[in-house]
Amino acid sequence: MRLKNQIVWITGSARRVGRSIALACARAGADVVVHCRRSREAAESVVGQIIDETGQRAWLVQGDHSKRIDVERMVLEIQDQAGGLTGLVNSAAIFPRIKFEETTDGDFQEVIASNLFGPFICSQLALPMLRENSPGRIVNITDWAVGRTYRNYSAYMAAKGGLATLTQALARELAPDVLVNAVAPGAVLEPPDLSDDLRRKIVAKIPLGKWGAPEDIAEAVVYLLGATYVTGQTLTIDGGRTIGG
Repeated sequence: MRLKNQIVWITGSARRVGRSIALACARAGADVVVHCRRSREAAESVVGQIIDETGQRAWLVQGDHSKRIDVERMVLEIQDQAGGLTGLVNSAAIFPRIKFEETTDGDFQEVIASNLFGPFICSQLALPMLRENSPGRIVNITDWAVGRTYRNYSAYMAAKGGLATLTQALARELAPDVLVNAVAPGAVLEPPDLSDDLRRKIVAKIPLGKWGAPEDIAEAVVYLLGATYVTGQTLTIDGGRTIGG
């Protein structure tokens, strides 16, 4: 099994893409630390599913991944329950649609805290455990649109752009003890309120002609958690949209 003997902490893994990553890691042989901020019931369900379906060990930590005091506590809980870490996946994020001129200081700070500052704190505080199990791995979830930004998501794009740069900076600084990479999702998890017209326009720009699935992102994360000669790279999972116009 590709991730046998690994212990991986996935932030924001109660729902959506994070949940798929947690399940994929367990199916690949890893023990998994599931994280949530508020969705405890959903997170407990993921823990139960991992144990029941794969037989791997799983634990739950709850807290705000963008607050140092919460992350310090969660790291201590991980050390106590799991005995260490070999991998960290910074998946937790928020994605508010706000016009630039309507973005408040609070809006901007909240998005930066969740999407950039949180991964910074989690990576920094998990680092001793990752180094102890060298080579450790960090995988950040960025976005295919870094460099080709969405309209009305200025705070989100600034945060994800920063996370993409942080990925490369940490890859250089932490080598060879920790490998640091990113996965940049394209169109996955189609929004329920998406109009038929906009759906057609989006699909028309994807060479593979369809939306992706959370499992596509999870598969890429599993690869990077198991890779031994890859660092500082971003694996874009977008059905070819980056080249599709």
